[in-house]
Amino acid sequence: MAGAKETPRQKMIGMMYLVYTALLAMNVSADILDAFSIVNDGQERTNASIEVKLEDTYRAFEQQYMKEQDKTQVYWDYAQAIREKSDEIINYIEKDVKLPLLLQTEGITEEELFNPKDAEKKIIRNLDKANPDNRRVIYELNLKNVGSKDNYDTPTTIMINEGKASELKQKIQEYREFVVGTLESAGLKDYGKHVGLLTDYDQNGNPIAYYDADGQEISWEEKNFSHIIFVAEMAILNKLVGEVQTTEYDAVSDLSDRVGATDYKFNKVEARVIAKSDYIIQGQDFEAEVILLPSDTMSNFSAKYGMGIRNFKDYKGTPIVTKSSEGVVRLKIPGKTAGEQKLAGVIEITNPETGEIEYHPFDASYMVAPPSVTVSPTKMMVMYQELQNPISVAAPGYTGNDIIVNVEGGKLTKDNSGAGNYFVEVDKNARKVNVKISAKGADGKTIDLGTQEFRVKPVPDPVVRIGDVTGGKVEKEVLLVADKIIAVMKDFDFDGFNYTVESYTVSTYRGTFIDKNNRGPKFSEEVRELIRNAQTGQRIQFQDICVKSPKGDIRNVGSINVQIK
Repeated sequence: MAGAKETPRQKMIGMMYLVYTALLAMNVSADILDAFSIVNDGQERTNASIEVKLEDTYRAFEQQYMKEQDKTQVYWDYAQAIREKSDEIINYIEKDVKLPLLLQTEGITEEELFNPKDAEKKIIRNLDKANPDNRRVIYELNLKNVGSKDNYDTPTTIMINEGKASELKQKIQEYREFVVGTLESAGLKDYGKHVGLLTDYDQNGNPIAYYDADGQEISWEEKNFSHIIFVAEMAILNKLVGEVQTTEYDAVSDLSDRVGATDYKFNKVEARVIAKSDYIIQGQDFEAEVILLPSDTMSNFSAKYGMGIRNFKDYKGTPIVTKSSEGVVRLKIPGKTAGEQKLAGVIEITNPETGEIEYHPFDASYMVAPPSVTVSPTKMMVMYQELQNPISVAAPGYTGNDIIVNVEGGKLTKDNSGAGNYFVEVDKNARKVNVKISAKGADGKTIDLGTQEFRVKPVPDPVVRIGDVTGGKVEKEVLLVADKIIAVMKDFDFDGFNYTVESYTVSTYRGTFIDKNNRGPKFSEEVRELIRNAQTGQRIQFQDICVKSPKGDIRNVGSINVQIK
């Protein structure tokens, strides 16, 4: 009830509630950062898988070259040039972009990074791949051990203010032009239409437009690296590494295919599964290509596979059969069930030398994650009437542009402080607010990611006082010096929200009851005269203290009772 005096136990319960909700808010923020770490880990695993397939492809190509150099020499030289250029740009991303970002954002030296005092807190988890003597250096990071995961000031300074993002874009464009030019020199016309790594123009030469959350056009550099937190920038950079690897893989495979199926024979064939991603959201499709290394785009073969097994020999059901197209079997499996999914199968192909059917097994696994979303109030775990309640929304596997936010029981507006940040203004009579999250998948379909319900509470009453006095015995000079009643929002996490004192009644007894009405916070001359004439032991009550919120709502918040010393 307004004006009721809290017991010490009630005050303690209130304080514990504030601490508890603050801890909850911090935990949710940590979950968001961990979600970015999971996405980055998945990208690193995908990159490592592509790197293995690249090595297999180069090994098979080298076997062709060693057998018939006169027929493969020109294509082998092109492949080596592609490899050297790919090494150059990947090393640039890893050593000249990722490493300085990590060191400066975390505030550590290379010695501390590569030789941590506590092995359990190491950040580089693949010292073998990170060896600077390697022809291709790869840093795989344990982002959960990075203390500055949510720092965006330092990354923005390096990438935008110091121009590193523009330098990176220039190198990407140069690499793409080199690959396209090399493959077109090898006889593959219009090869640019098959290559990604697009920055300013699409594959048809049309300008690409990028927009921020407010619909304002921005550059490629700003889209990817302006005010982006550190963990997200690592994921973006690893995605670029993956695109370079994929471009290299496609280019070398196409060069190998140019030799021609009739120009060479091979006696060792290995089936491989190349997945677009080994981490999908429930409702999406797992997509992969099953190929033979070295592959032959001129011959057809069949692939049989079954779900839930590691070895096709163990499969007892009816297998799924699919045919190849241009040397590739393309899998598209709906992600219906959450959890780890396994598949195994076999490719059947006719040996070009013996004419006999050969069987080459393959297997793969991927993770299907249930639709999930994290909605976190950035101040408290409830929403307050009369306030702009800030929330942040993130969903693992989706960018900010893919996420759709709708609110029931309130009005949603964007917060320009960063992607995924919003304000919710609660409807006047709402008792709860539902934040509904959905997202657009790669196939264009909208996926429901869930709904978060929030309780609605009124803004708490302020504490009213005269100077530092809230009651009890006091010298009248203290009251006269303070000269007014103020309303203070104590232990309230929203800055800038304050009540103003509108009116109150001053009452006392000196032979007869005296009441004085006062408008505004400052004592009227009548109230000051009453205080000056008060005697020791005399009680003065400041009653029916009414305060006004910034939106004009008025409430009675109780009284202040003092006794003159």
